[in-house]
Amino acid sequence: MVDADGALPHPYVRPPRAGAVPLVAPHELARLMSSEDRPILIDVRPARERRLARLPGDRSIPLERLEPEAATLPHDRAIVVYDHLGFQARVAAEFLLSRGWTRVAALEGGIEEYAREVEPHVGRYPADTATPDLLLRQLPRPDTGCLTYFVGDPGSRQAIIIDPGIDPEPYRALLKEGRWKLVAIVESHTHADHLAGHSPLHAATDAPIYLSHRSPAAYPHRKLTEGEAVSFGTGELVAIETPGHTADHLTLQVRDKIFTGDTLLLGSVGRTDLGPGSPDALFESLTEKLFRLPPSTEVYPAHYGPLHSLPQRYVSTLGFERATNEALNQGSREGFVKYMTEGWPPKPTNFETIVRANLDG
Repeated sequence: MVDADGALPHPYVRPPRAGAVPLVAPHELARLMSSEDRPILIDVRPARERRLARLPGDRSIPLERLEPEAATLPHDRAIVVYDHLGFQARVAAEFLLSRGWTRVAALEGGIEEYAREVEPHVGRYPADTATPDLLLRQLPRPDTGCLTYFVGDPGSRQAIIIDPGIDPEPYRALLKEGRWKLVAIVESHTHADHLAGHSPLHAATDAPIYLSHRSPAAYPHRKLTEGEAVSFGTGELVAIETPGHTADHLTLQVRDKIFTGDTLLLGSVGRTDLGPGSPDALFESLTEKLFRLPPSTEVYPAHYGPLHSLPQRYVSTLGFERATNEALNQGSREGFVKYMTEGWPPKPTNFETIVRANLDG
């Protein structure tokens, strides 16, 4: 096959297959939903999954109800159907196309990929259980470039919040909306770039605060050491001690997901000169702790975006970071230490004030 201009087709682009269901990528759907030609968005998942996460402005028609309810859908509007991972949405789109609708597409990768690429606050849940038993929400704070994490057990409605921001109201609203009980507030480390929100959230919910046993914090809290777990329903959040960015740093693990704070960022690592940090300790935390986990382990950092000279991404994997992260590819301990001690911008002038305020509670 030769293109009209005589050139051979690109070897890495698969030509469209006759009869294939049209797909719309997550970022393209986001653009379409804010356009004048906004499509009708249909969720074909069962109600139990919809209660965990959904896209705004959609309509629920579970797949088994699509045939009797299809007659209510207009033929003159674009329709995008979605599910969890994209498989059932293709079935639904194929059905509508076979019945005469012409402007139909399925969301590529489902709500899972949409949450990963476009809207991190949309809930994510595992695909390998008939009854979802874990909900994860990323709650970005664009004014600081920070990420808060909400992990919950849908059965018991128990939840944990990791690294909350100073304003507790968004978390209170989330808890109230989902009828969640907050059982723990966990700080990954003593933050030096922003005021932490553990104290106001504790005052609003009475949930206990958990810190590393190495933390010198003055306020009441519970201490975590290597391997200790905080339970939430049937789930467990396990502490991994990863000093380096700070002496009291924890990485927090839930199944195949790690919340790395500033120990491991996307494309970088947290600097070690804001307080009692150590590049040698950080090297050991990365190589002796995190790198022992499977490459497919999902990485959820504490920062993102241009305020921290980081990409506008919210999740990665250990395998991807080991292959592409500049800090992790210095060739040796000596190279890593040199990388961590040379060429960084001046320290923020107010970081000591912020650290003291966060330790005082």
